[in-house]
Amino acid sequence: MGDPPNRALVFRVGQLGDVVMSLPAIWAVRRHWPNARLTLLCDAHPGRGRVLGSDILGSAGLFDSIEHYDAPPAEWSLARRLSARLRLMWRLRRGRYDALVYLAPSIRRPDQVRRDLRFFTLAGCGRVYGASYFPPAPVKRPGAPFATGDSEADLLLARLAADGIPVPGKGQGSLDMRLGQTEAAEVALWRSAVGPDGGRTWIGVGPGSKMPAKRWPLDRFGEAVARLISRHDVWPVVFGGPEDRGDGATLIARWRRGFNAAGELSVRGSAAALRRCALYLGNDTGTMHLAASAGAPCAAVFSARDWPGAWYPYGVARRVFRAALACEGCYLETCAERANACLTAISVDEVVAGCEELLALLELESAASVADASLRV
Repeated sequence: MGDPPNRALVFRVGQLGDVVMSLPAIWAVRRHWPNARLTLLCDAHPGRGRVLGSDILGSAGLFDSIEHYDAPPAEWSLARRLSARLRLMWRLRRGRYDALVYLAPSIRRPDQVRRDLRFFTLAGCGRVYGASYFPPAPVKRPGAPFATGDSEADLLLARLAADGIPVPGKGQGSLDMRLGQTEAAEVALWRSAVGPDGGRTWIGVGPGSKMPAKRWPLDRFGEAVARLISRHDVWPVVFGGPEDRGDGATLIARWRRGFNAAGELSVRGSAAALRRCALYLGNDTGTMHLAASAGAPCAAVFSARDWPGAWYPYGVARRVFRAALACEGCYLETCAERANACLTAISVDEVVAGCEELLALLELESAASVADASLRV
């Protein structure tokens, strides 16, 4: 589509998991246009405790600048919404972007896409990449299970490929957040204050979620990890935001060991700490995607609210636990009527078995690595 742009605007909305799952597409763009000035445009939610794009990628070096706009809450009047949109439009016009990389969620409706593109045209953005083709998503049909579909990361890559940007194969994209000495120093400082772990193997635990419909019961996390401690003498580390700190304290009191990192580390610091974990066990949340970006094998407990595969941990060894009920594909944030039946159908036994499979794989890989090193001596 012509010469490389000088200044490109990359549009991606969403929270921690959404941004992490867009990393393969962002890396593809950066590699294709190594000399372009890239600006990320993402949403902010003032006063609502959401993770910003700058919290995740601000020091990664993938973007030359990051722009935020306030996502309008429901109580905003139409006049206030229009005023905010006009201010953003003029701000973008001053940026003189000659290309737009459109990484809006892949479930965006056609009318929403047309609305977005009209806005970016008025904002002066030039050529558009990532909006000409949207791979079809699985459709839930009555009486039939939801078909497994591609991940959001691969859907975004397919959209870029349709517009001539080279992309890696399915499941092969990069989640590299470019962690460095700053994050290592943050973890070292935190680590110095929390006491010894006895040299034990860490496992990350993510029991939280901002969506009640994604929460496996806390007592089941407690039981599953208690069994792993009993059988493998592991050291649990709870991850999440400040809102998860109370649950972390409850779990660690039960286990009588572990560290509570929830709300104690930055997003990037948490990713650096997750690199030390031999395994991550948690709900379908941004923390799970952060663990995948850190290379931790993931045992992930999923509700059936979305199609299988859409948000599975990307690019790492994984065991996914998901029960296919007749009501799957509901997209509910709170399941009041059925009380999270799809999650309570997932047993502690199957989760522990999946975790142990991942731990066994790691032991095999470690043994193979030692054997290979001995042959080279």
